Amino acid sequence: MLKFSSLSAPTQGYVDGIRVKGKSCLSILFGASVTLLLSSCAMGPDYQRPEIEVPAQYHDDLAQESQENLGLANWKAFYLDEDLQVLISHALAQNLDLETVRSRLIAARREVTVTDSALYPAFGINADAERSIDSAITNTDPEHGNEFTLDGTVSWELDVWGANRRRSEAEYANFLSAQEALNLAVISLISDVASRYYEWLDIEQRYLISLNTVEIRLKERDLARLRKQNGVISGLQVRQAEVEYQSAKVTLPDLDFERKAKANQLKILLGEFDYPLALKTQQEITAYRQLFPTSFTVGVPSQMLSQRPDVKAAEQELIAANANVGVAKAAFFPQFTITGSYGTETDDLSSIFDSQGVTWSLLGGITAPIFNAGRIAAQYDISQEAFNQAHLNYRSTVLKAYFEVNDAMNSFRRSELAIEAQQELVEASKEYTRLATLRYRNGVSSSLDLMDAQRSLFSAELTLSQVKRDRLLSLITLYRSLGGGVLTQEELAQITDQENAD
Repeated sequence: MLKFSSLSAPTQGYVDGIRVKGKSCLSILFGASVTLLLSSCAMGPDYQRPEIEVPAQYHDDLAQESQENLGLANWKAFYLDEDLQVLISHALAQNLDLETVRSRLIAARREVTVTDSALYPAFGINADAERSIDSAITNTDPEHGNEFTLDGTVSWELDVWGANRRRSEAEYANFLSAQEALNLAVISLISDVASRYYEWLDIEQRYLISLNTVEIRLKERDLARLRKQNGVISGLQVRQAEVEYQSAKVTLPDLDFERKAKANQLKILLGEFDYPLALKTQQEITAYRQLFPTSFTVGVPSQMLSQRPDVKAAEQELIAANANVGVAKAAFFPQFTITGSYGTETDDLSSIFDSQGVTWSLLGGITAPIFNAGRIAAQYDISQEAFNQAHLNYRSTVLKAYFEVNDAMNSFRRSELAIEAQQELVEASKEYTRLATLRYRNGVSSSLDLMDAQRSLFSAELTLSQVKRDRLLSLITLYRSLGGGVLTQEELAQITDQENAD
């Protein structure tokens, strides 16, 4: 270790017996340090994106006339229901979990600043004051003495092997990963709000269907009692009407609980204790006006890799792990540090800025590992295994993402076929019920035929509502699996502006 210093002397010092100006000495060493730093290289491998051969196409092809990639559509262009758009906008502004992820993003941005600070010199000020008196035992006339010192200090660790640059690279990748985590949280929140909303509407519709069926069967029971009093039918048929009435009525408590529970789930997403959810009439619920785009394409798997936040976040984690390998490798080599100070020293505080007692010091240090019981080598091995784990996680994320899109497409196709078949069943059940009602009123058939027809219609209508719900949910899942609903650059900028304002 070499040390250059001068205490309580004019602005000059001695280096190896040669007198030089103090500032010149600092300038020479500082310039040499910068030259050495700029000519150095960063340890460890430079990142290269892994080559993953994804299939050229998905198993199914949903491409239609429109060539707009569904995953690139803004959520307002995908969710066309105006009532749902209001709910999503409110959730994006008030959801507590999303606020937590936003806070993590802001903290990750600050971590980048903290890590980057190691690339630059650190400057400070040091002020000392001392008052002392000599011992009366060794001095017959002890005197008080004052000493005041004011120094400017600088310290810098030269990044010769690029360890700090690799740390900066890793931290910036962690920040980008946090940004993708925010995008993923936004996608999840939007799809969850939409899913809970349409599940709630489905339960509301089934509840209304059950209420309507209960009213119809109540009238049928009362009519059966009246006909028995007139001797037209037997008591057995009255009991049968009573059973059908109670069978429809027993579904109401469960449906009432489900619709309240689903509304509560929606309010949690909205971040409100009592958000007023607008109920729709049975006609509005049954209408199922255009809720989504009628024409779209899912693109190709290679596009999905650049659309899904979880895939991009996994790659940023891989980049950070790769940079940490360089940090661990740099630990095998010496570290170079420079510290210095420049100030004045005086015995009178009032003359601290005018004192001729100029002091300065310059210290250059080298620290090299010699023996550490294998700790540095083990940390290097750990960093390599962490990189391998991140690589496997990236490949696994891509694989899962590909099949999630395939499964969502299969689910959407199935719901399309199911809804057509179920609508035909409902129409057939309505006609069956109409004919059975006429035959019963004309005395051609028994009440058993009418009750069987009503039971079939009731079941078919409930199932149709569920199938319509499944179709909506499958399309929401498809949009989500393609990475639809990510934040735009303007929305990210708004978060940054809010951060700066805070």
